[in-house]
Parts: sequence; structure tokens; C-alpha cells
Amino acid sequence: MSTNKPTGAPSKPNKPRSIEAKFMAASLHKGAGTLTKQKMRTTFRAFASHAKERRYGPVDPSTITEKQLGNYVALRIEAGITARTIQNEMSHLRRALRGAGRAELADAVTNAKLGVPKGTRIGKGRVVDERLLAQVLVNAQTDTRAWIQLERYLGLRREEMIESHKSLKQWEKALARGQSFITVRHGAKNGRVRDTFIPPQFRERALAAIRAALEVTTKRQYLVNSPNDKAAKQQVHGRFAALGLEGEDSGHSLRRAFCRDNYEYYLGEGHSAKEALAMCSRDLGHGEGRGRWIWNNYLRATYEQQA
Repeated sequence: MSTNKPTGAPSKPNKPRSIEAKFMAASLHKGAGTLTKQKMRTTFRAFASHAKERRYGPVDPSTITEKQLGNYVALRIEAGITARTIQNEMSHLRRALRGAGRAELADAVTNAKLGVPKGTRIGKGRVVDERLLAQVLVNAQTDTRAWIQLERYLGLRREEMIESHKSLKQWEKALARGQSFITVRHGAKNGRVRDTFIPPQFRERALAAIRAALEVTTKRQYLVNSPNDKAAKQQVHGRFAALGLEGEDSGHSLRRAFCRDNYEYYLGEGHSAKEALAMCSRDLGHGEGRGRWIWNNYLRATYEQQA
């Protein structure tokens, strides 16, 4: 039987892509991790809303103008969006320009030229309050306690902790054999696998945290029992906040405490501050070239507070 369409039958028109989709497609001319894609999509959605409000028409990375980019920046400033967020958004938009073959424009529309405010890269976050943490661990449910301990004693990001059920047995074997590193693979930012150093004096507590998490997974498939990743993050955030791990003592303060411990270990081993920060950056999954950033965003506020 012939499957050809009858002569003269109207062909189904292709649905035009949205502004957001056009920018997203152009921005993916090179690889991007899941988190980066999510952030870019948020940027392009915001820009698409702006373009429709201003009636730019079917704007895309091949037609967008410097004036339109400047108008977008002005709107974001007026809306009270933080400088760092606007800087990130412009980075995403420039990436789409380059993907559309407009590298010259991408290089020309600098933050200064577009009026993007300068933001500081110095964070105000400090390590978790140890007295609060001790009380939280007493009050936490068994599975929540395991989540907290993994983030605090292994320095895991939230996504890495949620996905850690895939690695717990390997980590247990490694530390039980006396190895100094665990390999963080699942949930790692931008898919960057790393080896995280666990100092000898902290190995037993890290091993205890892993075994507590393994005990949770003997009763269910996942460490965080939720239907999807978004629900898992919401569940963890809600449990932590209910226990008091919020604000200055949010979940990220647990990672800062891990960083502080490793930093002081490296200094005690005779490394310079620069070397110690580079190694902490590696342990946290930021690479060895971001030591100054690690100091400003993970440690500075804590040590200044103690001074």
C-alpha cells in the first residue's frame, strides 16, 4: 500500500521555535552540564519575556542588537536583580551570540559598555555553627542525619549527596582500605569527576557517615526517596530548614566547614596558604586554579569573624 500523501494535500507547517529555544540552541555549540543548561534556560526565558514586552519581533542570536542587550540590562537593574546574576546572564547571551557566528559582537558588548554593575566575588558565608550542628544531628531523622553528615564530612554538593547512593559502597571500600581519596562522580557539577582528599584524622568520621547512609539504602533504593531530582532537592532543603540549617547555617555552610578542616590540615603539613587553597579547590570540585575564589567564598568570612 502506498503511503504517499495525495497530490495537493497540504503539508503540516513546522511550528516556529520560541525565542528561548533559538537562544538555547545557539548556546549549545559547545558542551554544557545540566546545571549550566538550567541557568542558561532561565536567562533566555527572562530575555524572551523582555523581548515580547518590548515587541522586538522574532529576535534570535543572529539578529539581536547591542541596543536590545543594553535595554535588557537596564530592565534587570531596575528590577533589582543582583550584579552577579546580570553578569552571568550576559555571559549566557554572549555564548549564544558566538554560537550564531557573531563572536565579534559578543566581544564588543562588554559588561562595562552595556552598563552591567560591578559585583563582588567575596562571599559572606561562614562555616556551620558547630553547636547548632551538634543539636541538629541529635534531633534529625535517621536519613536526614546521614544527608547532613555526608555534606559535612565529605564536602559533597547537594546534588552529589542526593546521587551518592551510586557510590557509597566504593567509598566505604576505599576508606576502609586506608585510602586517602574518594572519587565523586555522580551528580558532579558539569560532569567533572574529582578525587576528594579525606585527611587521616577525619577518615573515621567520613567512614561512619558513609556507613550510616548505606544503612538507609538497605531499606529503600535511594538515599533521598523522591520521585525526581527536583523533589529530592526540595525535600532535603525543607528538612534542613526545619532543623535550623538555613540562612547563615544553610546546607552550604556544611561544605565550608569541610573546606576549613582540609585547609588547616594542609597548612599543618607545611603547605603555603596558596598551595592549601589550590588543594581545597580541587577537593571541592572547582579545579586547582580557583584558590583565591575558595578563600573569598568559603573561608574568608569565618576567619575574619574569628579575628
